[in-house]
Amino acid sequence: MPTRRPAALPAPSAQARQAPGAAPHDPGALDALPWVTRRLATRLVSVTLVGFLLIYLKSILIPLVLAILLAFLLSPAIARLTSFGVPRALSIVTAQALAVVVLLGAFMSFAMTVGPLSRELPKYRDALVHEITDGVEWVSGRIKSEKAREALKAEISESVLPKAIDQGVKLTQQGLSVTTSALGYYFLTLLLSTFLLLEAAHLREKVIEAYSAEHPVLISLRDIGADVRAYVVAKSLIGLLTSACVWALLRATGVDFAFFWALIAFPLNFIPTVGAVIASLPPVLVAIIDPDLPRASMWAVVAGLVLINAIIGSVLDPRYVGQKVKLSPLVVLLSMLLWGVLWGPIGMILAVPIMVSVKVIFSHTRGLEPVAILMRG
Repeated sequence: MPTRRPAALPAPSAQARQAPGAAPHDPGALDALPWVTRRLATRLVSVTLVGFLLIYLKSILIPLVLAILLAFLLSPAIARLTSFGVPRALSIVTAQALAVVVLLGAFMSFAMTVGPLSRELPKYRDALVHEITDGVEWVSGRIKSEKAREALKAEISESVLPKAIDQGVKLTQQGLSVTTSALGYYFLTLLLSTFLLLEAAHLREKVIEAYSAEHPVLISLRDIGADVRAYVVAKSLIGLLTSACVWALLRATGVDFAFFWALIAFPLNFIPTVGAVIASLPPVLVAIIDPDLPRASMWAVVAGLVLINAIIGSVLDPRYVGQKVKLSPLVVLLSMLLWGVLWGPIGMILAVPIMVSVKVIFSHTRGLEPVAILMRG
């Protein structure tokens, strides 16, 4: 009688082959790891590419962003003129001409003050050298060693002072370069904004015909225009108030070129957080080194500028501008640093309008609403 062979036992599962007490094996985790790595690498490459394009194409992108901003600002005036029966093309030309007149007026005021200021620079340079020399003499007088005293004088006169003067010259040259590039940007901005305004009505009609009047693109553009206009108007009024207060203070204390320092305070006021501080440094330095200015006037300038910046920057700006921006202060600070690195001083000025636009776009994009909520102030 033939013997029966025992039936084959089933192969042990992968979970059964594991040692006792070991964690269960999840094959999906190993399969997902390369996908996560590829996705992270793709995002890093995309961010790097976008940053490179923003820097490499800034000569085109900055005028384009300025043109979009100018188009948003001029849209209400153009709409008002067209409602009175003025042709749209003529309305655009009229609004652009008004913007040019305002810019040329500011530039002429700037140019008329720069000439006398440049002629007075040697006086301030000699006064600065005299103040530094007195400070070096006072510090070296506290050093008993003759050798150490001479070494300190030599180090300051041969290294520290020339480097400080060279740095001041470089900053002045950068300021002139920014002013020149801003003028060049503005004429290109006018051209681009004219085409944008001419195409805006046709684009709106096309989007409404293709989709609807409540399409997210149209809603985003409408909200961006309203928020950006509200921010620029509020910030302009605060800037005018700051410039008026600075001019009155410097005029009353007898600081030279009070109108010039008040004039540059207006655009610097658009740089969040640090703009007012940067605008206050030149008049404070002039008040310190001016040999004809009494010490009491110098301290009045320092105290007055600190008080102006404290009241406007801590009370009025958050109350009126902050309500229009509706951005977190941390987002404003980080965006200012980011766009300052990418586009320089102009990027710092454009940082808030750009982030306001980004927040509005995120709020109307499915899946990005939580990011817009986190960006809110």
